[in-house]
Order: sequence, then C-alpha cells, then structure tokens
Amino acid sequence: MNLNKIIAVVRRPVSSPVFRLTVWYVLIIMVISIGFSSVIYRMTAQQVRAGLPPRDRFLLDYGDQFGPPYDQRVANLFEQRYEYVTSHLRDTLIFLNLSVLIGATLASYFLAKRTLKPIEDALDEQRTFTADASHELRTPLAAMKTEIEVALHGKDANDHAKVLSSNLEEIGKLEHLSTSLLTLARNENGAHTVNALPVELRNMVDVACARVDVLARRKHITIARTGVYGIILGDDTALVDLFVIVLDNALKYSPENSTVTVNGTVSKRQSVVTVTDHGVGIPAADLPHVFRRFYRSDASRSKKQADGYGLGLSIAKQTVERHRGSITIESTEHKGTTVRMAFPRQ
Repeated sequence: MNLNKIIAVVRRPVSSPVFRLTVWYVLIIMVISIGFSSVIYRMTAQQVRAGLPPRDRFLLDYGDQFGPPYDQRVANLFEQRYEYVTSHLRDTLIFLNLSVLIGATLASYFLAKRTLKPIEDALDEQRTFTADASHELRTPLAAMKTEIEVALHGKDANDHAKVLSSNLEEIGKLEHLSTSLLTLARNENGAHTVNALPVELRNMVDVACARVDVLARRKHITIARTGVYGIILGDDTALVDLFVIVLDNALKYSPENSTVTVNGTVSKRQSVVTVTDHGVGIPAADLPHVFRRFYRSDASRSKKQADGYGLGLSIAKQTVERHRGSITIESTEHKGTTVRMAFPRQ
C-alpha cells in the first residue's frame, strides 16, 4: 500500500460527519469540564490558604513557645500541608478530566451516530427518490423520442396520427406523475394543511366511487358499499382523493366479474373505512414496503398488468396521517387485500 492510499484510508474516517460531530461534542464537554475544574481548584486553594495563619502572626503568637529553631519549621509545615492539599486536588482534577475525556468521547460518538442516522436515512431516501423519479420520467420521454424519430423518417399520415395519439397518452402519464410528485412534496413540507370541517365519510366514498366507475364497468366489477359511516373533521377534497387511490388500486388488481367491498364502522372514538378486494394480493415480504414511494410488489410491478408509478399509497398514507388517522393493509397472496383507514371522530 503506497503513501497516498494510507493517507486516503486515514482521512476517510477523519472527514466523516460522525467524526466531526464527535469532536465538537468532546470539545464542548471538555471546555465546560476544564472550566469548572479551574474554578474549583482556585476556590479550594484560596480557602485552604485562608485557613492557614500568616507567618508573622504565627511567629508572634507561638514563637516564644517553640523558640527560634522551631518557629520556621512549624511555618514550613503549614506551607507543606498547603502544597500537599493543592497538589492532591490538582492530581484529582486532572484524573477526573481524563476520565471525562474518555467517557465523553465514547458517549459523543454514540450520540453523534444516533443524531446523524435520521439525517443519513433521509438523504438516502432522497437519493432513492430522485433516482426513481428520474427513471420514471426518462421512460416515457425515451418512448416519445423514439416514436417521433421513426415518424420523421416516414411519410404516412396515419403513422403520424398514431404517434401523436401515443405521445398524448405518454404526456398524460407524465402529467399524472408530476402531479403526484408535487402532492408528495407539498405534504412533506406541510404546505397543504387540512381544512378541518365536518365531513360525512359516506358522501366522500360515494364521490370516489363515481370517479372510478368507468374502470369498474370496464372490468365488470361491482363496488358494494355496506356498514355505517361517521362524521369526522377533515378536508373533503383530500379525502375523496384518498378513497379514489385505494379504490383504484383495488380495481386494478382485481379479476373481472369480482366484487370490491367498501365497509364503514363507527365506534366512540373513531370512524373506520375498509376497502376489500379479491385480487392478486400482496406477498408478505412486500407488505412492510407498500407505502414507500415508487414501490410496487413483484406481483404488480409489471406495467402490463397495471399502470402506475407506486406513489398512490404514499400519498394515501400522508393524507390519513394529516387527518390524525392511521392506515394499515392486510393481504393474502392470490386471495385479496384489505385496506383499513381509521379516523378520529368529531
């Protein structure tokens, strides 16, 4: 290993954020510790010195008792005692500060790692989000570019019309993706606050069912609404979008001629809406990740089976949490999925 590699190996941990934050923690602790130790040493030394009689007063009071040979010895004895006490105190404080240095270094390193972990996780999530968003944006753009290049070399007007129609479809997908990304960003930044007004959940479900009716009729799927729905404080527009997302997923991954059930229950503290389908289900290994942005389980990742970018459930989770509620998903592969959304009652 040459010198440059050795320097690189040494500089890597030294330049790490954990190391730098640890050093700052230790410096702050040691400045405080040494400062207190200095104050304690000075105050103690002054008190010990004040407790000793002055040399001339001692000679005046006790010189005739001890005689000339002894008065200086006794005075020196007090001086030696003073030096012993202050020296012992100094050694104790030095040992104490060394102990504080070792303990502070270990504690600061642990605290620095714990402090930086959420930041590092957020940065990793942001990098992943940026990479996924770039990939999803690049795919339709590449398709549009290829189709346009092929059309430019052709002379058939029908081909041009097909290309324009295909490009219009891709533009619609890009518009949907950009809208979803903007919604996620605004929700995370707190830009969208909940317009808390009394809302009847049954009405929100009815509006959402009307919006997905075209997809339901296309697949001959029946949406059955059962149970009792309560009134909560919420944003009607956000709640309708929430139910549209959940119903849209249920319809996409349900077989034709099946039933999607929307059920409402009310208790003293909360109103619960569940959406149950009998579709492909979600593998157990994928359930902990379904609310991650751009995540789609292996069973549903193919766009030939269902369109989408894996942002819907992330937006749904944000919407429910903004309403101080909770959302959970239970699923059995090849049997179906149940999405449970609970909201605190008015």
